[in-house]
Amino acid sequence: MSPIPPVVVRLVKGSLLFFPLLTAFFWLGTPLGFWGAMYLAFLLELLPALAVAQLQLVEDEGPLPRVPVYVSSAVVILGIGGMGLRVGWGELGVEAMGLAPAPWGSVLVWTVGLSLAALILLWAFLLFRKVAGVRESALLVQLLPRTGTEKVLFVFLSFAAGVGEEIAYRGYLIPALTLLLGWEWGAAILSSAVFGLLHAYQGWLGIARTAALGMVLAASFILSGALWPAILAHAIVDLIVGLVLGETFVRE
Repeated sequence: MSPIPPVVVRLVKGSLLFFPLLTAFFWLGTPLGFWGAMYLAFLLELLPALAVAQLQLVEDEGPLPRVPVYVSSAVVILGIGGMGLRVGWGELGVEAMGLAPAPWGSVLVWTVGLSLAALILLWAFLLFRKVAGVRESALLVQLLPRTGTEKVLFVFLSFAAGVGEEIAYRGYLIPALTLLLGWEWGAAILSSAVFGLLHAYQGWLGIARTAALGMVLAASFILSGALWPAILAHAIVDLIVGLVLGETFVRE
């Protein structure tokens, strides 16, 4: 195993040192309790820093074993979302997180519209990439499912991402940041930027693409007042891109 690059060590150490300070700031500066403030700092600073640091390690390891990556990623994402649900339920409330019961007719309309908007956005980034001559991330290409087993597990991963990431980065982070910033749309912009950094393995274009997609999902959360369309559309888009349009999106 190759030694850990010094830049990764510095990034991890710095993020771990800054994490308790940011937690204290959120605890004192918002109505959030200690665990809510810690989770906010985790989503906003520690998790993105670890995602960026992990990128260097993954690039040094060569080809990725997709099945273990799918399973471990799904478990981690569901765990992060579960923490958000546990903390947010008590500190923000189910209504603020957009998880209150909603009319399913409205949820269906929002889900269809949101899924179409997300796919159009992804096509726009695809056209930009081709015009600009930008290569797709090699790691993203490696992660596309090929075998039947991989495709089944990718379905699980897609639904895990829809549930876990939306609860954490829309359902919890936007209302929590609104308490700090006093501006819901500012919270949406910041949460979307951080969400983009979580996908650093997709390269700078992938970060921008995911941040833009996060903003579309955040807008639906704010405008509809419900998180259900974002959860469903997120899973649907991941499934379509991964199982149907994957080769089209990564082809040079």
